[in-house]
Amino acid sequence: MFYTFVRFIGFLLFKIFFRLGIFGRENFPKEGPVIVAPNHASFLDPIIVGIGAPLKLNYLARDTLFKSRPFAKFLYLINVSPIRRETGDVNAFKLALNRLSQKKAVIIFPEGTRSRDGNLQDPKSGIGFLQVSSGATILPCYVKGSMEAWPRHSRFPRPRAVSVYFGKPLRFDGGFTGERERYAFIARGVMAAINELKENVDVITTRVNRLQKD
Repeated sequence: MFYTFVRFIGFLLFKIFFRLGIFGRENFPKEGPVIVAPNHASFLDPIIVGIGAPLKLNYLARDTLFKSRPFAKFLYLINVSPIRRETGDVNAFKLALNRLSQKKAVIIFPEGTRSRDGNLQDPKSGIGFLQVSSGATILPCYVKGSMEAWPRHSRFPRPRAVSVYFGKPLRFDGGFTGERERYAFIARGVMAAINELKENVDVITTRVNRLQKD
């Protein structure tokens, strides 16, 4: 209930200040487990994706954000789990697999870190490992305009238009010589799907706007 309320308030604020556009919600599977895989260019990305998604998402965040008890309680209420720096990826994978085993939706950034220039980066193979280990559906996602709204070295966000585009669920079948090859292949496939969304945002936006007018 609290998550839904916060998402609604966030939707109103982002509509007013960032003219938020949401496309492709119908592509979400009806049930989990689901890995939502967006590009990453700004601190705004997880918020934008969470507001746009029709499912409740689970997030992973560095444990330094949980130092304040009131803020930590708020983060827990909106499904954010802390990652201890000293354990790094191991802790993150355990938490993500735990949520996926409960048939929940988890947001994972294939690039690992924020882009420095807004361009898509090479993916990490971790998302492939999570998909193979959990059997989860991967839903590619492209966030447009977030870097302009909150640049990497800016202290505060700016009122710029942002949009989120959810693609079709991805499936990856066999034909691999080893597990590492399989993980890397999945990661590359996810980034290719994100890039395809990026290249077709104008087409998608025009088509949806035309349908809404009709």
